Amino acid sequence: MKSFGLKASFAAMALAAAATPALAADAVDYGKLSAYVAVESDYRYRGISQNSKEVTPEASVNWTGPYGFYAGTWLAKTNWGGNNPSYELDLFGGKHFDLGGTDLNVEAYYYSYPDYNAGTGPKASYFEMQGYLSHTFDKLTLTATGAYSPTWSLNGGTGWYGAGTAAYALTDWLSISGTVGHQWVEKAPTDYTHYDFGATFTYKSWTLDVRYVGNDIKSADCTAFWMATKNACDDTVKANLTYNISDLFG
Repeated sequence: MKSFGLKASFAAMALAAAATPALAADAVDYGKLSAYVAVESDYRYRGISQNSKEVTPEASVNWTGPYGFYAGTWLAKTNWGGNNPSYELDLFGGKHFDLGGTDLNVEAYYYSYPDYNAGTGPKASYFEMQGYLSHTFDKLTLTATGAYSPTWSLNGGTGWYGAGTAAYALTDWLSISGTVGHQWVEKAPTDYTHYDFGATFTYKSWTLDVRYVGNDIKSADCTAFWMATKNACDDTVKANLTYNISDLFG
């Protein structure tokens, strides 16, 4: 899944599109395409490595339309070991609502693992409904996140997730941020808390995010928690380098 920082960047694009004055009566607003490519030292999803702590290439294409609507896709390399998937291809779409200066983002998200070899076992792909409530106070942005999945990956049962994020813009090219979240999955051996904090640097079309990522999952529980391998739950420092290629779409 795409990182929250990148989600926030494209959320800003969607809000800008929604705020664009109405076009002339004979004009049609088809929205705007944006995209990026990235490389990450370790793809972490809610604190757990999805690529066996290996370097991960990523890419995303997003469409932002009128009235706050948006949709997109996100691609990344994965490695769960054995016959598990070699890549993740996600699909998502949603809408932003302006609540008097507070942004409510409601999003449908499908995590897809096309080459996962399930055989007669449970499927890895699953659906999640997500909601984000964000408000900016000068240079500080606070975001509350909630998510629900009726059937978690690999038949994990019902899944619930909640998190809080704070981001502060130190300059126009440097910000710091941190997240604390908690994941519940019905059939997992334990629920857990994850956390991260770090800094994001921007220069023209480049973005570099460096952060510490951790969780409170015991090593013995990590392999049993849906797609995690033995060392996937270790704390780490990771970096993500992103290049915005939206100019290719004009």
